[in-house]
Amino acid sequence: MLAGMIGLVVLFNVLGSFGATNISLTADGLVMDKPELSGHDGDRSYHVSAQRAIQRLTDPRIIDLEIIRANIVLSPDESAAITALKGTYNNAAETLRLYDGIQLEWSQGFTVDLSDVEVDLKSGALRTDNPISIRSEQGSVRAGKLDYDQDRGVVRFKDGIRMTLNPATNQEDTQ
Repeated sequence: MLAGMIGLVVLFNVLGSFGATNISLTADGLVMDKPELSGHDGDRSYHVSAQRAIQRLTDPRIIDLEIIRANIVLSPDESAAITALKGTYNNAAETLRLYDGIQLEWSQGFTVDLSDVEVDLKSGALRTDNPISIRSEQGSVRAGKLDYDQDRGVVRFKDGIRMTLNPATNQEDTQ
């Protein structure tokens, strides 16, 4: 297990897209201060940082994250900024769980607030069983749960769904 963790440290130090200001071994695990990871795929790029990342000694495939910030560029005119207080990345299951104060700000004018979300990194599916709020100038949606299926492009809101639509305020429409 220790050899695997040392191998991971060496691998991350070799990779140009990863950086951390300090790496130490504690009773909690392998602690990385201010880790950053960035990359790109064509027009899409990402930059993820955390205040701390702790790779568990009991299962090195699991990394706990604290104070997470991510910036994702999906196209030249579309991006998202995500913040969360805590998260857990499971390399074996290829999942990411974000929790405690999650906010997503979309360049298209949407802001999403939720308390937790499970992300299946293989399929791109998202799920939360806790309340979600989406706001924009055009209105808002609140729901008790959310499922998103990336393969089918389906967003499903559940439990106590409320939608508010704001009337158009475009000056050209009133003239």
